[in-house]
Amino acid sequence: MSDPGSSNVLTQISPVLVAMLLGALSDHIASGDPEWAGLARRAAWTALAFLPMLAAHLAVVRWQRWPAAAVWLAGFVLYPALAMLMIRGSALSIWHWGLAAVLSLAFLLLHPSATQHRQRHRSSAAPFRHVPITLDGTVATLLALWALGATSLFASTADAVRNQPLGVWVNWARIASEPLETVWYFGQFAAIALMLYGWYWVCRYRLVRQVLRRQGIVPFILATVAFVALGTPIVASIGLLMPLNIPEWTVIPSENYNPFDRDNFRFTFWVTAIAIPIILTVERLLAEQAEADTQHERVRAELHLLQEQINPHFLFNTLNTLYALCLKDRIESAAAVVKLSDLLRYAVYSGQRERSSLDEEIAHLDNYLALQMLRFGHRCALLTAWPSDGSRFTVPPLLLIMLVENAFKHGVEPVEGLCEVQIAMTIVGERLHFECLNSLPDAAETRTPGLGLANLRRRLELLYDANYELTTERSDGFWRARLAVDLQPC
Repeated sequence: MSDPGSSNVLTQISPVLVAMLLGALSDHIASGDPEWAGLARRAAWTALAFLPMLAAHLAVVRWQRWPAAAVWLAGFVLYPALAMLMIRGSALSIWHWGLAAVLSLAFLLLHPSATQHRQRHRSSAAPFRHVPITLDGTVATLLALWALGATSLFASTADAVRNQPLGVWVNWARIASEPLETVWYFGQFAAIALMLYGWYWVCRYRLVRQVLRRQGIVPFILATVAFVALGTPIVASIGLLMPLNIPEWTVIPSENYNPFDRDNFRFTFWVTAIAIPIILTVERLLAEQAEADTQHERVRAELHLLQEQINPHFLFNTLNTLYALCLKDRIESAAAVVKLSDLLRYAVYSGQRERSSLDEEIAHLDNYLALQMLRFGHRCALLTAWPSDGSRFTVPPLLLIMLVENAFKHGVEPVEGLCEVQIAMTIVGERLHFECLNSLPDAAETRTPGLGLANLRRRLELLYDANYELTTERSDGFWRARLAVDLQPC
C-alpha cells in the first residue's frame, strides 16, 4: 500500500468507470430518448449493476493478499452470469460485461499502479499477471471473445439468420438445449475470427516488418494497396463458402454474394487503416524496450567489470599488509588472518549483490581499518565517526573502501614518521556524506587520479547518473576526499 499510485483510486477504477459510461450511453442511444434526465437514470441503474465488478477490480489492484484471480473471476464472470440468468431486465448485458472485463484485464496487466505490486509481491500476485502480454495475444483474445459473443447471440434465437434483428443477447436455456447448433455457430464465427487474425498477421509481419522496415514507405504504401485490393475479394469469397449464408443474407460486409462489392473494400480498408497505426505504435515501443534492455545489460556488465577491478586491487593491498605482519609478529598475523577472512567474505559474497546495508559497509570498513592498524598503529593516528542509524539504509557494496585504501596507500605507507587518517560518515535526510582525510608526506608531489579513483567515479556515474558528489583536494598538508550519494531505505 506504499506505492505512489495506490492512493489514486480514480485512476485505478477508471476501466470499470469507462465501461459504465459506454454501457449507459449505448442503452440511452438505443432507447431514442433525447433527454439528459433519461441518460442520468440509465447511468445510475448501470452504475448499480456494475458495483460488484468495480469492487472486484479494485480489490485485485490494491489488496494483493487476496487470491486475486479468484476475486476477479467472481466479479467479472460469476456475478454477470448469475445476474443475467436470475434478474429479468437486468441492466447488465453481455456487451457491458465483455467491455468491463476487457478494460479491467488491460489495466491489471499493463498499468504501472497494478504491475508494481507484481514486483513487490510476486508470491501473492494473480496467476494471470505472470502471462506476458503481446499484441498478438491481445488481438487473438479479442477475436475469441467476439466469436463467443456472436455465438451466444445467434444461438439464443431459433433460426437466427432469418430472424434478424436479434432481440436477445443471451438465452442460456436455449444454448444448453441446442449444443450442436451452438458448436455449429461457433465454428463459423471462429473461422471468421481466424481470417481477421490472418489479415492482422499479414499487416504486421509482412507489410510492416518486411516491406516497411526493409524497403521504405513508398513500397509499403503500394504493397498495402495491393494487399487490400487482392485480399478483399479472396477473403470475401472464403466467407461466402460458409453454411451460415442464406440467399437473402451473407456474412460478408456487403451482405450479398458479390465479393467485389464496394462495402467489402470499405470494410477491409478501415480494418487496415485502424490496424496499421496500432501495429506501428507497438513496434516502436518494442524497439525502444529492446534498446533499453540492451543498454541496461551493458551497464550491468560494465558495473560487474568495475567491481571485478576493485576486488583484486583490494586483495593485493590486504595481502601486502598480511605479509608485513607475518614478518613481525605471529600472534598479530593470526589476528590479521581472521580480519582478512571477514574482508574476503564480504567482498566475495556481499560484494556481488546490488545493495548492502550501510551497517555492513561500515563493518567492512572497520575490519579493514583494524587490519591496517595492526600494521601502522604505532605511528598512525586514526579517528573515525560512524552514524548510529545505518541499519535503516542500503548502499552499493564496496563503494567506500576505495577512498579508505587510497588514504593508506598514499598517506600512510610512504611516511616513515607519524601520520594521521580521519574518517567521518554522516546521514542528512536520506543522503550519505562521507569524508576521508589523510596526511601527506612532506615531499609529496601533486597526486594524479589513479585507476581506483577512476573506477569509482565511473561506477558512481553508472549507479547514480549525475546525482552524486565526489571531490578530492590537497589542503594544508592533507588530502581530502568527499563523497555524497543518496541512500535507499531498507
